Amino acid sequence: MSKVKHTHIIGFTVRFTTVHVVTYLLFGISFMLLSSYFDYFAQESMFSEVMKGPTELSVQLAPLVQIVRGFLLSFALYPFRAVFIGRKAGWVRLFTVLFVLTSIGSVITGPGSIEGFLYTRFPFNPLVGYPEIALQMAAFSFVFCRWQSRSRSPID
Repeated sequence: MSKVKHTHIIGFTVRFTTVHVVTYLLFGISFMLLSSYFDYFAQESMFSEVMKGPTELSVQLAPLVQIVRGFLLSFALYPFRAVFIGRKAGWVRLFTVLFVLTSIGSVITGPGSIEGFLYTRFPFNPLVGYPEIALQMAAFSFVFCRWQSRSRSPID
């Protein structure tokens, strides 16, 4: 890979990860405060067994771990960037891919995923989780695609 190619993937990854972390924090904190997630998880017997509380170290490290997650997602999506960067409504394509693959179609048996619906007894309430995830991913996709399209060389 040439030096120019390295520069492009680095810029793509930095922009992707930055927008991911910022939108994750913005929407995560907002919904945590508005929806009282931790109270809901503590009151719902199934969730109280599996969800960690806000004082757990891993929960407190979540924002930092999102840097790794953003990097991994950007690396996985980089080869497909021409599908959503520099295209009209390309952000909608990115949103759709992310939402379906990381939420609904996730192979993890979590609440709201197809696998979770099939194999667990988790209560499904589309008003818990999905609005936050959908809004965060929509904002992320829109901002990232705009920023990436305005970069010096958005695709190559």
